[in-house]
Amino acid sequence: MMLARLADVLAAAIIRSWVENSAGDITGWIAAIEDRDIGRVLVAIHRQPDRDWTVEALAREMGASRSAFAERFTAVVGETPAKYVAGVRMHQARRWLEEEGMRVSVIAARLGYDSEASFSRAFKRIVGSAPSHLRAAGGGSGKG
Repeated sequence: MMLARLADVLAAAIIRSWVENSAGDITGWIAAIEDRDIGRVLVAIHRQPDRDWTVEALAREMGASRSAFAERFTAVVGETPAKYVAGVRMHQARRWLEEEGMRVSVIAARLGYDSEASFSRAFKRIVGSAPSHLRAAGGGSGKG
């Protein structure tokens, strides 16, 4: 247990050093560590990937206008808010498929997709394979 904690501390120190010594051209979640407002938005997205995250809702989380939020988010994270949210959702969907064996229709509904087909197209575009393939390979319990 102590070794695991020591590894966590060491990893945090390495990341902190890398961020502090970078040339300032970092984007993504590493850059969000240094930006409290964007970091707060990312935490909200990751805590509730199934929420209907519009640009307006995300801007409210940051306390900014939609245009100011979208511009700053894209500059810091390196991709648009919509693309980031879609990636987080598909990461969560992948976990549900592989670890829990959840049905595709259940995941689509939980993530707010109008149909299983629209979810499957988005999943394949972002992840690179059909959700049904991952569920079959995941060996999950078939929950859901």
